[in-house]
Amino acid sequence: MNWEKKIIALMHDPLFKAMDIRGHESSSAEILKALGISPDKVKEEDWIASAMDRLAIPWEKSNQVRVSLDDTGGFVHSLSSSKLDVLKHLPNLDSARSQFMANLRVISEGNKKENLFHALWWQLPDMMEGSAFLPADTRIPNHSIVDHLDSTSSLAGTIENGKIKASLISVSVGPVQSFIAAARKTMDLWSGSYLLSLITYKGIEYVGQKYGFDCVIFPSLRNIAFVKKSLSEWGVKFTVDSKVPKPSTRVASLPNRFVAIVPTSEVKETLKNVEKAIKDGWKEIYSVSLKAGKPLDETNLQMQLDTFPEVFTTSQELIEIENAKEIISNLYNDSGIKDEIDNLNSLSTQHGAHKPNAGALYSYSYRLLRSRADARKTLRTFSHFTDNSSVNGKTLQGDQFNGDMKAIFKLKDGEKTDHLNAVNAVKRLYASEINEKFPSVDEFAGKNEQKFIEFTGNMPESYKNSYYAILLMDGDRMGKWIGGEYAPQITEVIAEPLRTAIVSSDLPTKMKDYILMRKTVQPAYHRTVSRTLNIFSSLVQLAVEKHGGELVYSGGDDVLAFLPAVSVLECADEIRRMYSGTGDVELDSPAGKLQFKDEMLWIKGKPHSPMMGWKATMSAGIAVVNKKFPLSQALRIARESEHIAKDGLGRDSFVVSIVRRSGQISRNGAKWSTKDGSFNTIKSLREMIKKMDSSGFGSRSLRKLFGDDLILSNDEYVNKYIPYVLKKAGSRKEDDGSFERMFKNYFRKMIDLEKGIEAITEENSDLFEARKRAVDLLLVQDFLLRGDGR
Repeated sequence: MNWEKKIIALMHDPLFKAMDIRGHESSSAEILKALGISPDKVKEEDWIASAMDRLAIPWEKSNQVRVSLDDTGGFVHSLSSSKLDVLKHLPNLDSARSQFMANLRVISEGNKKENLFHALWWQLPDMMEGSAFLPADTRIPNHSIVDHLDSTSSLAGTIENGKIKASLISVSVGPVQSFIAAARKTMDLWSGSYLLSLITYKGIEYVGQKYGFDCVIFPSLRNIAFVKKSLSEWGVKFTVDSKVPKPSTRVASLPNRFVAIVPTSEVKETLKNVEKAIKDGWKEIYSVSLKAGKPLDETNLQMQLDTFPEVFTTSQELIEIENAKEIISNLYNDSGIKDEIDNLNSLSTQHGAHKPNAGALYSYSYRLLRSRADARKTLRTFSHFTDNSSVNGKTLQGDQFNGDMKAIFKLKDGEKTDHLNAVNAVKRLYASEINEKFPSVDEFAGKNEQKFIEFTGNMPESYKNSYYAILLMDGDRMGKWIGGEYAPQITEVIAEPLRTAIVSSDLPTKMKDYILMRKTVQPAYHRTVSRTLNIFSSLVQLAVEKHGGELVYSGGDDVLAFLPAVSVLECADEIRRMYSGTGDVELDSPAGKLQFKDEMLWIKGKPHSPMMGWKATMSAGIAVVNKKFPLSQALRIARESEHIAKDGLGRDSFVVSIVRRSGQISRNGAKWSTKDGSFNTIKSLREMIKKMDSSGFGSRSLRKLFGDDLILSNDEYVNKYIPYVLKKAGSRKEDDGSFERMFKNYFRKMIDLEKGIEAITEENSDLFEARKRAVDLLLVQDFLLRGDGR
């Protein structure tokens, strides 16, 4: 790999380019000179990267329409298309240049050759304040200069005979749920999640070492503990502190899939070596772990170990304009590829746009990669395996978690003995080998009393709550976000001066519509989604620990955590608001106070980076069980709850499933909030319970607020029946009217939320269900607080 060429590409534009468009080329020469590199123009790789990031617009060659940073009015959120008011928080040009050059010199002094590239890439966003909000192109200010530089440097490594020949590769590792869920102890669950992330990283590490981590489009790899460890082992020196809290070394932080861009001529070799790296990583893990355990029968030991992992790989070359019609038309009937190419060529030949290239068709290449990856997963490659493991001629019993293989390991754990197959034995023994500890369910249940005191402000005379919670959260419709179906149109993100010029020009109406209505699906879009999910997942641990829990997994938009029953709802609500960057969540961290507001992450009072935006939502499934309840079943119930939140309540929702000691299971849930955010269900529940306690309004009276035989309109119910029940309960004697107003508002809002649930049918138009849901959720919150002692 020509690492110097990659450095030139990574540094071909200064981070402060948007502040000094006319002088940015001389600044680039100064930067390369400071690195001891002869200034050299990035040619084709910058051209293709620019086309991929910017999409085609008229008058590019002539710069007929110039847009300054001030003219943009602010950075446009890549997903929600909101205009973020950040310009006033950015440093001025002199300060920005000074920060950048000072950090550049320190980095270059501590790193040489390829390590210099790795150091520059890792620390690039932190070399200057506000880099996440400085656009690569002020005319379309919806993606950061950092994303553009990453795209350019990744393409610099794909030059073949003077031309860029690049392919997208997709790698996924499995199985996921069955591997993680085979667990009796919390440590088993942690170990399964961590090992899956670790072996996936082995494939990523191969790509990073050979081509650079910039070549991985998804997931984003900056601030990932695995990556930092690799770079440190390679001798990379870190001299610029990241403003984001340091990554955790014990939380599984990578999804089981990654997408990268590599030279087309090396795709087959790369995919083969990536798969080998993943399987070698697993071999290294089990070789170390199984030293602590002896199998009852070694006959099928290797066969069992070889059943894991499954690695699925595929690739797609960036489609060239010349071949696009034939390739795309043969695969998709609705592609519109002919009109796309005609419009691109017309923009170039008649309206001053650059000549279209493979980068201009990136969205088609990515769509085809996803189709190939999905198709590959439907094909399972496996060897015939009959497990006849036995001891003294007696066939061994099946593994106690899934039974698909014989339990050739008998592992003692205190007074219990677990019968495990080789794969599950590795999970159990790995944690012991690295001396990793994870709290037990007893410890989470034991934290309920402290959280109860924090909630109520009172010290109970006696308290018994032996319940804990498993929290599962997942971003809604993430496939459509990544696939670009929900991506904004150009007209939503384009700078106003350029949009006005296009609308008022003599361009044909059809051409105007084409330019403005295109989706903004380009590498920078995917890198933005990836980078935002990376930031989110790295901070979830802070929220979980704040509420007395422990994070098992946080990779991309997925979260798995254990929490005390008392605090699980409040924690889940904070996490989903962190995800979108709304709702004014505050967290303390080693880096200072963090705030999530205005669709952004703020650190020490300054905007640091966009979050997923107000249009992106999460759903949660929560299982609340007694500490003696089987862990694997609790996890299954949490997953079922998550599915109900998505499919039953129409997403942007939560569902709580409570398994009482009697075995009775109850499920309740709702939307998180109203669309305008003026009503937050979880906050309202907590406030209501506090007010009920102080007013002496008990759960028995609460149940009177719902009945199937209560034939009342919603207005009659809220304005007449609720005051009647409160009066009968004696709760209005000492009330100044605030309790009654709170009750009325709560039920009105819950009725409004019910109307937003997609699963509601015409038969439920009277919305009796809304009243029942409102009552049940109050009972749920009350149970979470008091558990057995309620």
